[in-house]
Amino acid sequence: MKGHVAKKGDNYYVVVDIGRDHKGKRKQKWFSGYKRKKDAEKDLPKILQKMEKGYKEPEDMTVEEYLTKWLERKKQTVAYGTYQHYLSYVKNHIIPGIGHWKINKIKNHHVESFVDEINAKKISQRTKKHIFRILSSALNKGQRFGMDENIMEDIEAPRVEREEIEYWSEKEVQQFISHLNSKNHRTPIILALATGMRKGEVLGLTWSKIDLDNETISVTHQLKQQEKDNGDKEWILSPQLKTKTSYRTIKIDDDTVELLKMHKKQQEKDKMKLGEDYMDKDLVCATTIGDFIKPSYMRTVFNRTIEKSGVKKISFHGLRHTHATLLLANGVHPKVVQERLGHRSIQTTLDTYSHIIPGIQEIAAQSINKSLYPKANVEDENIVHFKQDHMK
Repeated sequence: MKGHVAKKGDNYYVVVDIGRDHKGKRKQKWFSGYKRKKDAEKDLPKILQKMEKGYKEPEDMTVEEYLTKWLERKKQTVAYGTYQHYLSYVKNHIIPGIGHWKINKIKNHHVESFVDEINAKKISQRTKKHIFRILSSALNKGQRFGMDENIMEDIEAPRVEREEIEYWSEKEVQQFISHLNSKNHRTPIILALATGMRKGEVLGLTWSKIDLDNETISVTHQLKQQEKDNGDKEWILSPQLKTKTSYRTIKIDDDTVELLKMHKKQQEKDKMKLGEDYMDKDLVCATTIGDFIKPSYMRTVFNRTIEKSGVKKISFHGLRHTHATLLLANGVHPKVVQERLGHRSIQTTLDTYSHIIPGIQEIAAQSINKSLYPKANVEDENIVHFKQDHMK
């Protein structure tokens, strides 16, 4: 591919030969915007390189229009909840900030200025981090529409300090459970504490995934909201979990097994009482009529019980943290905890629950102490020395 610099009037242009049309006529692409010849000559190699990779005419659209199209594509490839997450940050933060720019005019320093503005706002560090991630993902896909190839280059992501995780002590767990009287809501909360399952996984659990004889739970689905073709929203059992490692089998304790058996008997009574009106979806955690327990209502019951019990307030997700924290504090190997939670790697588990590491170190020190200096051996040694002293 060849190119040269040409002058028209008072301006200079980079002219690139892009082949011939279907009639054999030579086609050229002219790039304008140069007042000085040396500026055009400087850009010539860059433009030729870009053309070699495959040039496409920049579309005459704004960043807002581009992001709207990007969201439409995302809607087809990600979970409904994730799409709503993207939509919220794009509509409330990104579009108001840089949506007015043409995609072939916006530059790196414009984006950097916007990120600086976001960093200066009084919003959570977590929100700033999400905005930056979505912004990077969206803009880095805009090259084929004429957006600069390195538009996010050298723009630093917001620094996010590790947030303190929320969890209960063993005493707080027992205090909370003693006030948990709701028939249909006791089971999902106990399951979250006993297994470390996520809220959607608990509310989407079916009896077919529980083996009461072998005392195991297979996590394969979760309760999710999706949008129907007519725009209405509905709750479904989705086989799409957070990560590949989220698909797992969890061993449950004897008392939790007994709780599940009693809960199942109660459900059978509800079925007999309602007959055909019972919505049998095979759900472990269901309303009295067998329907899904909505996460919002679960949260209401959970918070109400927290107030009655007097324990510190945590989110439902804090039950998952409580499960992991109690296991680690009692000396359970982090690898086992990782597998129960479905983390991608053991490093994720260690990073998340680093506050427990000192306690684990203490347990390790006590364990090696018992192995190296067993009391029995110390006593035997003292007896030997006692006898030797008295035999002299």
